[in-house]
Amino acid sequence: MRPKVTRVLANRFRVEEHLRSGRLEEVLTDWPSPGLPVSVLYPYHRQLSPRVKVFVEWVSALYVERFAPPEATRRA
Repeated sequence: MRPKVTRVLANRFRVEEHLRSGRLEEVLTDWPSPGLPVSVLYPYHRQLSPRVKVFVEWVSALYVERFAPPEATRRA
């Protein structure tokens, strides 16, 4: 039986495990998809606390390290 071939544009964080295991294969790597915006919400009437600021910076760096395409991490 021949394996099915399908092209999917998906968020990397949703398919990362499948890429690592080999169940999915990345194609068209010369044409990366646009980045996925991520937002942090907090009460607007409060000043951003230093703890929240550090957390947001940490999560941002973690997101780039884990989910950005390899060429994006080289530029960062």
